Amino acid sequence: MVWKEEWWSSSVETGGGSRWSEFANQSDAFITSGLTITGILLIVLGVTPWMVRFSRFTRLVWLMIPATLIVFVDGFARWVSSGYELGMAIEHVLQIGTPILFLMACLRPEFSRRWIRVALILSAMTFLGHALYAIGFYTVPLNFKMMTQGLLGLSDKETINLLLVAGWLDIGAAVGVFFLATRIPSLIYMIFWGGVTALARVASNFDRSADFSGFDPWLVETLVRTPHWLIPLLIMVLVKRGHVRMALARQ
Repeated sequence: MVWKEEWWSSSVETGGGSRWSEFANQSDAFITSGLTITGILLIVLGVTPWMVRFSRFTRLVWLMIPATLIVFVDGFARWVSSGYELGMAIEHVLQIGTPILFLMACLRPEFSRRWIRVALILSAMTFLGHALYAIGFYTVPLNFKMMTQGLLGLSDKETINLLLVAGWLDIGAAVGVFFLATRIPSLIYMIFWGGVTALARVASNFDRSADFSGFDPWLVETLVRTPHWLIPLLIMVLVKRGHVRMALARQ
């Protein structure tokens, strides 16, 4: 996003008094350092909730604000890089929204109807975004094909057909979570498929001969997709335990 010349060139040339090419050559080190600092900050923000008692962490809920801003900027950059495709815009909303859900839980420990509703919307949007690529509404990403073929040994045509089926199931689940009769089956599908697609990053790139057996960076790619199955799992547990059953029934 920093390298979008049409966005920044006029500001650089007017305010900085240098050409865009000069700025691009000189700014790389600063951008790299900035990304490193951002990564360290995200690690701190991610580890802190596990190191502090929940009762104490509620006093530090403001930490979720920078976390949300960082993942929002990352998602926005991916959307820009995709050519402003709707699918890319909405498939990251669950990752972006997870800190918000955590913030809501800290501010109101009792999981409310509002929390469940927000979590359902974010989950549905993410699966719908995935579906738009899987069914071919947008160009099917090459990594989708390579992961599927590498794990299952399918031909190109078989891979496309499998992704097509998965895409329509994603759409069905995204719609089904909003109806009482289909909510639990839809959540079960989200848990299963969200977990499978997250683990596929590691499984399809595992190589004993590679550095760290291929876990770098694919283990991280798996971890950032944890909300894709964990949030639907949390919703289902809450519903099954009856914490919000009556509230949902009144929708």
